[in-house]
Amino acid sequence: MVQAAGHRDVNFTEGGVLRNLILFAIPIILSELLQNLYNSVDSIVVGNFVSDAALAAVSVCAPITNLMVGFFNGMSLGNTVVVARAFGSGNAEKTRRSIRYAFTFSVALGVFVSMLSILLAPALLRITGCNEEIYLEAIVYLRIYLGGVMFTVIYNCGTGILRAIGDSRGPLKILAATSAVNIALDLLLVGAFSWGTAGVGIATIIAQGISVILINAQISRRSGTGCIAFSETWRHGRKTVFSSLNVGFAAGAQSALIAFSNIFVWSYIGSFPTTVSAGVGAANKVDRFVVLPCKALGMTTTTFVSQNIGAGKYRRARMGIWYGMGLSAAVTMSLALFLYFFAESIARCFSQEPNVISVGAGMSRFMAPFYLLMVVREVLTGYLRGYGHSRMPAILSLLGMVGVRQLYLAWAMPRYESVRIIYACYPIGWGAAMVFLLIYTLVILKRI
Repeated sequence: MVQAAGHRDVNFTEGGVLRNLILFAIPIILSELLQNLYNSVDSIVVGNFVSDAALAAVSVCAPITNLMVGFFNGMSLGNTVVVARAFGSGNAEKTRRSIRYAFTFSVALGVFVSMLSILLAPALLRITGCNEEIYLEAIVYLRIYLGGVMFTVIYNCGTGILRAIGDSRGPLKILAATSAVNIALDLLLVGAFSWGTAGVGIATIIAQGISVILINAQISRRSGTGCIAFSETWRHGRKTVFSSLNVGFAAGAQSALIAFSNIFVWSYIGSFPTTVSAGVGAANKVDRFVVLPCKALGMTTTTFVSQNIGAGKYRRARMGIWYGMGLSAAVTMSLALFLYFFAESIARCFSQEPNVISVGAGMSRFMAPFYLLMVVREVLTGYLRGYGHSRMPAILSLLGMVGVRQLYLAWAMPRYESVRIIYACYPIGWGAAMVFLLIYTLVILKRI
């Protein structure tokens, strides 16, 4: 049978709300931290062992790889909602079926996406405005990385399944092991064998492949059933797959289109010198660490709300937003304060070039006070997804973080041509999306 929440897992339908949110969110934060280390270690290794041009090449690929990772992180929320509701209902057989159908679909989807993304790699890289100086290094890294994106798809969907049944520690243990493998292989292939950007790409997909093997074993052990059942999923699981897609696709499309918007942001960055591209790339890597708590608590809020709806505890489900918001603000803004005072030291981890450090630190310090906007946006989005409202939050987030941001850049860059315009486009997008989501939540709160 599916193991119920015990001393190692969290059942959100019982016990103290704040305690459960903290216990569940901490492993997610640590898991997301380790996930971000994959790409950040790539940047640190090439920036210190290869060249600033190699750092710029990996950095210019980041919006594309973030597009893939963001999309399938969003897709995994569909699995979380479907499986969490089955788990919350107490029906063990229904939960096992949901797990098999969701995981099987993720395998099929991963293989398809990996093949398609390799073909699209040159076109995506051209959109970023990647200059000829770094193009060859960038395309090698990107194609290798995208060749292994199938592992990212399967792992993220598997993580959503485990979190749905209250297990947020399993993914953390797997990421801890595979991150160590990734770091060791980066140092071996780049530092010892001098394989450059190709070496960090190969190291990443080997580590991701190992993570898929481990997540499959963990789910099979917890559910007491095999994870892959193609014929059964085709015959009986289409309703479950479509329910997962209904929530997950909107969430994934939101993340992907925001990342796609960042590709166009890089088309503006490409007009600046290589050291500026490297500095902005370093700041973007740091940014992904600072927003970890609010993203993790957004995911936690989704699971909290979904489990309580499955159990019919609607009053308890509504409590998730307030606790999630308070926790997220406290942790995220503490990190932002640390970033503000130590921005130069953090940027120096990526490069010793003074201009790279200056640009990276300047951007990080500029953005630090505005992370509160991200806190509100992420927790509101997670709350609404838990209730099954995923399309409108996705549309509103896109209007703010893509539409408003691109309009601002199209207006400001021809007039000022300053890198500070790039700095400002991120909080402007966050703020616009937050306002749209807040209005929507207030309008439908009584109906929910």
